[in-house]
Amino acid sequence: MTIQRLVSYDYELSCGFESILNTRRSVNNSSEPVVGYPRGTASPFSTSPASPSFTMPPPLRLQHIHLPSPSPTNLPPYSLASKLQSLLRRHHLNFKDSPSTNPPPPPFLISFTPLPIYTLGRRQSSPLSPQELTRLSRPLSYQNQTLPVTTSHSPRGGLTTYHGPGQVVLWPVLDIHSKRHKTFTVRCYSRLLENTTIATLEKMFRIRAFTTEDPGVWTRVGDGKEERKIAALGVHLRRHVSGLGTAINVDMPGTDEVLSERENPWRRIVACGIEGKTVTCVREVVAHITAGEGPGLRGTEEVADFWGRELSERIGVDGVDKISGGRVAELLEEAVVRSEEGWEGGEEGYVEEVRRGLGGWVEEALDRGV
Repeated sequence: MTIQRLVSYDYELSCGFESILNTRRSVNNSSEPVVGYPRGTASPFSTSPASPSFTMPPPLRLQHIHLPSPSPTNLPPYSLASKLQSLLRRHHLNFKDSPSTNPPPPPFLISFTPLPIYTLGRRQSSPLSPQELTRLSRPLSYQNQTLPVTTSHSPRGGLTTYHGPGQVVLWPVLDIHSKRHKTFTVRCYSRLLENTTIATLEKMFRIRAFTTEDPGVWTRVGDGKEERKIAALGVHLRRHVSGLGTAINVDMPGTDEVLSERENPWRRIVACGIEGKTVTCVREVVAHITAGEGPGLRGTEEVADFWGRELSERIGVDGVDKISGGRVAELLEEAVVRSEEGWEGGEEGYVEEVRRGLGGWVEEALDRGV
């Protein structure tokens, strides 16, 4: 499924609904209003000169694109997810430029767990020294596997943060001023991401999370009074079309876990440049919930699915469609082809392994018209 097929889905539904209406008019063969409207009341579906035709818009649904993790050592590169995000944002911007010639794109959500990467925000005004770059780029040990580590600049605010295994990254791509769903100011949109994350942690894990004067979502471990960050927040808007989002620490080391820099990525940085603050994860917090009463730990994909459903309710759309399998591989290939950078390190190998893991799914899906 190409991005054009995905974006035009709403348009195709509209055309189908209009055909149904035309059929009903033919059956009625009269100027009577459609059933449900009182006699003498103008129907919105009437084709008389006094009342122009009207096409009922189809239900708008959030399109959730989850980038799978085929194996512990073959996670999606952050750069590949960024290219997909750029592709989806471009379709929103194209619609804003030419709404009469482009079908309206639905809101999207990209979720993934990336290979280890340190991202540098816009407040990182001075470049890293060779020593700092070497330190951050050293390989990371995760579940007895050695993973490469990269660094990259990010358009979000703030300083340096980390993304990698045990974390789920969630990037909504939507027009916060669109009239097709609830609209948001910049500040309200940030609150939306925070509140969606807080609700997800509460409903899935009974974790009481909250916001502070610092960005992100915070919690306390056990009976401790120390505030620890459990989810990072970084937003970038271009003409009110969103990029980036939030990242929830599900099962990864916390700042104060006694591990070496090779095993604990947080020990290499001051997370987000906030001195004196520490990082925690769902696993650590759940472990302090009363034995026998606490929820079990869920995987990153399950957390992403729940977060997506919560987001869809809060923006006022009619549920979620999850895009997976061969459709994801096709979208990623299109994103790379349309990017200026083309294929970069590890991206092509990841997409190929996703395809190999599918077996005959792609052909089967095409036969079904998916």
